[in-house]
Amino acid sequence: MTQAQSIIPRMYEKLARAIFELLDVHFEPDSLNDEMVASAAQTIQNRFSNPIFPNRGESLAVSIMTPKTAALAFDKVHRDPARVPPIPEEVGFYCATLPEIASTALGVMLVSLREVGIKSNKISEYFDNEISEKQKAANETRSLRLLCSELNEEVGVMPTIFYHHSENMRKEFPVGPHQLLMAAISNVAMVDESELTWDQVIEFRRDDKARAKYRRFVRWADYEMKARSPEELEDIIAMRLDDYSWSLKKHGMTATLGAMSCLLDPKFLAAMSAATAATAAVGGALGAALTATTLTVGKALVSFGKEMVDGVDERRKGNYEIAYVYDIKKRLA
Repeated sequence: MTQAQSIIPRMYEKLARAIFELLDVHFEPDSLNDEMVASAAQTIQNRFSNPIFPNRGESLAVSIMTPKTAALAFDKVHRDPARVPPIPEEVGFYCATLPEIASTALGVMLVSLREVGIKSNKISEYFDNEISEKQKAANETRSLRLLCSELNEEVGVMPTIFYHHSENMRKEFPVGPHQLLMAAISNVAMVDESELTWDQVIEFRRDDKARAKYRRFVRWADYEMKARSPEELEDIIAMRLDDYSWSLKKHGMTATLGAMSCLLDPKFLAAMSAATAATAAVGGALGAALTATTLTVGKALVSFGKEMVDGVDERRKGNYEIAYVYDIKKRLA
């Protein structure tokens, strides 16, 4: 066994022992205590020491409560190896740094010890103490910043924290274009994490057109943030999303009216006039008259409809840079 190989097991053993001490768990006799530490260390090493590194240049996010939502806005999302169901490997990254391993192992051991009936005041504190939303938000900030700092050291990229508590997100947004996209999805698109499936997320991510819209949004956000406050940016996103939705709706109405115009063009009307004349010749004068009237009125309505649609709020432009948020809202919200 090399020196490096001999160091690794001791690191996991020290970590396992530290977690037992943190949770105030002791086993009697001492030999059983040593056996439990060794078993826990082996489990930690086997389950939580295998990294899945991101590719160079990928945008990274860390999200505890909403990883599927985060995966809509970032190339890779932090993958906790103990999460059930697991985050798909093609979406996730995990660097197996000490903070990652320690936090995951603590959570797993905490639940496991409780499930098998091992009690301590420390274990009870984790499950039974009710803490305020403000304290939860503070805990989230502290733990995720530590994790992201270590990940930055490992891969040279500071992941964006996709906060669960909106108070934290408001404090840090915007730091970059991806934070702005995070805010847009959370506050404007309003995706329901509980309703999303990983299959939906992966299908959306594999859409080449969606990825092009994603890049357009990030470039636009990076440009806009230079002279905007968080509140202004959020308002701009909401207004542009409304304008973009209207422009698509208008486009659909115009296309429909255009199709009707083709049906009711002069040549078509002339042909129908001949048909109504033939109907009148065999005694259907009333039906022929109604048909002719309807066609004439229909043509007039189509003309009026096009003028109305073309004249409504011409200031609303395409705003195509917001298309990615629109796609998320339409397809997944």
